[in-house]
Amino acid sequence: MKISLDRLNKRETDKLDLNFSQKVDTINYCDNNYKLTSPLNLKGKISNTNKGLYLDVDVDFTILDTCSRCLDDVEVPIEYSIQGFLVKEDYDEDSFEDYDAFIYHSDEVNLIDIIEQTLDFNMPIASLCSEDCKGLCHKCGANLNKEECSCNETANDEELIDPRFAKLKDLFKND
Repeated sequence: MKISLDRLNKRETDKLDLNFSQKVDTINYCDNNYKLTSPLNLKGKISNTNKGLYLDVDVDFTILDTCSRCLDDVEVPIEYSIQGFLVKEDYDEDSFEDYDAFIYHSDEVNLIDIIEQTLDFNMPIASLCSEDCKGLCHKCGANLNKEECSCNETANDEELIDPRFAKLKDLFKND
């Protein structure tokens, strides 16, 4: 998703309107490639201001992630806004300290790179397939949403009882 900034840099226009819906296979976040299950939608503009080129866009897409509890695949919708200045590599950091600055090379900007940079604060901490996901059994690893584990049955076996507490079982026996 590369956008030419040539017309803005030459001051032929004051802004570029962006309205894209593009099929993207994967997006990279923290050295992981996430598969996108929906098109990447981007709507906004790049404006030529006194300080430079200002990017103001809304982004939304859906990724395929794993549930943090049961490890099943789950579709996670992502929707957020990006605001900041597009700058060259040799920009003065002091003049942009109150703003986000995104570096671009030559006369074009790759919006996929900017989206990947801004995912840090917009990805959910934990992805869940449902709020009431039971997760995996900590002993046998069974997915508790799909099956009952056999750990509860073996917990009553004599061999699993701590010998120091074995006498306590006799308190509940009926004579």
